[in-house]
Amino acid sequence: MTDRPRYEPRIDDGTLYLERDDHSLEIGSMDHIVELAGGETYTIEYTDEQSAAAWLDTDDENAITFEVREVVGRLPHTPDLVTNLENAPLEETTDDGYPKRTSLFVDLFTEILDSKGNLEA
Repeated sequence: MTDRPRYEPRIDDGTLYLERDDHSLEIGSMDHIVELAGGETYTIEYTDEQSAAAWLDTDDENAITFEVREVVGRLPHTPDLVTNLENAPLEETTDDGYPKRTSLFVDLFTEILDSKGNLEA
């Protein structure tokens, strides 16, 4: 099995882009991404059993909290995720007034985080 190259995030002038080779996709404003994610930090909660893993460093409530901007700026994404985002127009907005592509990105991003990396769960 070969790994497919992933799209790397780039933040330029407050806007997130996902890039690979000569392809760049604008996702939207980092301020909007933070707002849609619920704020500057995001918390993932684990069960007692999950938090017992030696490599997982949870707090006293079996949770990990991190900075949204930092993780968004470091986490690479699959070509399939980027294809889904390309189909969501950046120019059209949701009922809340956010670009559809930005909103979809946050939905997919938080789904990945909440699944703790296991989208089959």
